[in-house]
Amino acid sequence: MKEKRSPFFAFRYLVTPISSQISITQQLNKKKEILISEIIENLSNSRKTEWTNGNKRYLFYGSQSKGNVHIIKFAKETNEKLYIEGDDDIEIQGIKEAKYVYLIIDTKNQIILIERNVSIFSSINNSIKVLAGYFREKMKEFDYVVNIYPLATKRKFWNYVESADEIFELSLVMNAPNMAFFGHEDTREVLLQIKEATNNEEFDLSFKNKEGNLKIAKNTIGKWVDYVREVGGKYLLKFAVNGEKETRSSKNDTVKTYIKRKKTEKYSDYEMDNIQSKLDAINNLESRDEE
Repeated sequence: MKEKRSPFFAFRYLVTPISSQISITQQLNKKKEILISEIIENLSNSRKTEWTNGNKRYLFYGSQSKGNVHIIKFAKETNEKLYIEGDDDIEIQGIKEAKYVYLIIDTKNQIILIERNVSIFSSINNSIKVLAGYFREKMKEFDYVVNIYPLATKRKFWNYVESADEIFELSLVMNAPNMAFFGHEDTREVLLQIKEATNNEEFDLSFKNKEGNLKIAKNTIGKWVDYVREVGGKYLLKFAVNGEKETRSSKNDTVKTYIKRKKTEKYSDYEMDNIQSKLDAINNLESRDEE
C-alpha cells in the first residue's frame, strides 16, 4: 500500500494548580499528571466524545493507542449545503460534516503533535486554542489549569539572533514551573519562587532597546530563552537585518515533523514505534530538529 506523509506540529501541554494552596479537591484526587492522562486516555479509548464550545461542536474519536501514545481524530462540525437536482427546481439540502485532523498525544513527555490541515482549522494555533479550551474545562473540575505551548526548533531562534544587525525587543512568556528536571535549574528555582509568592499561571518578561542595541547572550538571558524553547512557552523577537526590520515568534518556530501512515480507507495505520522515537527526540531541545 502507498504511504502518506502528513505534517504535524509539536506542542507541550502543562498543568498548573489554580491556587498556590492545595485545595480539598486536589487532596481527594490523584496527581495532576494522572488526571490529565486519564482524560486523554478516555478520548483515545472512547468511540466518540462530543464537546460544545459556544455555538461550535467538536468531536473526538479514538483511533490507535499503545502505552503512553494515543492517536485521536479531532473533528469540527460544520453545516454545509448541497444543491440537488429536483423535478421543478434546484433543491437545497443541509448536511453536517465532521472533517478531522489527527492528534498524537504522548502522556509521558506531555507532547501533542497536531496535523496541519487549513481546510478544517484555519491555522495550527486555532486548533490548539480549541484543544486547550477542552483540557482547561476538564481539569478545572480538579482545580487545575492547562496551557499548551509550541515547542521550538533547535536552531531557528539563535540563527535569528546571530544574523541580526540590531535587536530591539525580546519578550518571553513562561508557564509556572511544571516539569521537574526540564530547563535550567536556576531558572526553574526563580520561577518556583515567583509562583509561591504570586500564584501566577504565566510569567512574562520583556527586554527592549529602542536603539537596537539589545544584547542576548547565551550564558545569561539565553538560559531563560532556552527554558521557554525546551519546556514550552512563547517568545517574540524584534530585530533588523540589513536595515530591514523583522519580527519572529514561536508561532514561526514551532517544530514540524512528518508521520508516515499506510494509505488505507481510514488512514489510521500508523507505525507506533516510529512515532515514539520521534516523540522522544522532540522532547529534548538538543535532539529536537525539523525533518
